[in-house]
Parts: sequence; C-alpha cells; structure tokens
Amino acid sequence: MKLKISGDKLTLASAHMLTRHDKCARIHGHNYNIEVEVEGEVDENSMLIDFGIFKTAVGKIIKQYDHRILIPEYNKDLNISIIDDQITIETCEGKFYRFPKDDVILMPLEATTVELLAKYFHNLIKEQYPQFKVTVTMAETPTSVVSYTE
Repeated sequence: MKLKISGDKLTLASAHMLTRHDKCARIHGHNYNIEVEVEGEVDENSMLIDFGIFKTAVGKIIKQYDHRILIPEYNKDLNISIIDDQITIETCEGKFYRFPKDDVILMPLEATTVELLAKYFHNLIKEQYPQFKVTVTMAETPTSVVSYTE
C-alpha cells in the first residue's frame, strides 16, 4: 500500500547558487514543494501510518531548511570560511558573499541542485522510517520536478 503527503507543511523557501552555471551561479531562491510517498504494509489498525503524525514529523525535518541559504559544504568551487558568527564564501566565479551564520545551512553535498536536495531529504526521512520504501518528489518550480526513490 502507498500513502502520499504534500501541502503547506512540506514547502520551503530557500536561497542557493550553482557554481559554473550561466544563470544559476547568481544567488537566487525557490519556493520548493515537496511530496513524500511511503510504501509498506498496513498495521493492526489497518493503517500504513497516521497521516497527521507523518506529515508533522516530515514537516519538522523540512522546516529546518526554510528561509535559509543552502550552501554545499563539499563543493570544490567554493571557499567557505567561518569566523565567529559570519560565513564568508568565495566562488570560482570570483564572487564574495558574507552571511550571518544563523541564516546559512552548510549542506553535506557537492551542489544544492534539486536532484541532490531530493535525495538528501529522502535519506533524512528514511532514517526515521526505515520500514517503508520512501519516494521524495521535489519541485523547484511547477515545471521543474524530480523524484528520488531508494
């Protein structure tokens, strides 16, 4: 059986940049919409999982990244330094950014593409729900959507 959640609790507005990209090397943002599907067996209560409990749990994971600047910590084209409460980033394109540390999440990724973000969120959800087959679908625009399944 499959269950799918989406909606307001599963959206986030975040900024990012992609190095070595004509348009996306500029810092910009997306209003990401996320849908999570789980597949498994129903329990003794004839439920796969309680919709409300699942949506709240996944929403807590997602909301940590809302209204933040997502920086790929493992990107070889970025020079990232942290001094006190500031994060400074130098890009391979010669741009310099300085942000308050609280506004940034250093992602353990090589890039913050929607493809890698979908996989990242999948893995976080899968850690909490290992009994299910998990699929995360993530849209950065209504026409730019990816899905990741284990």
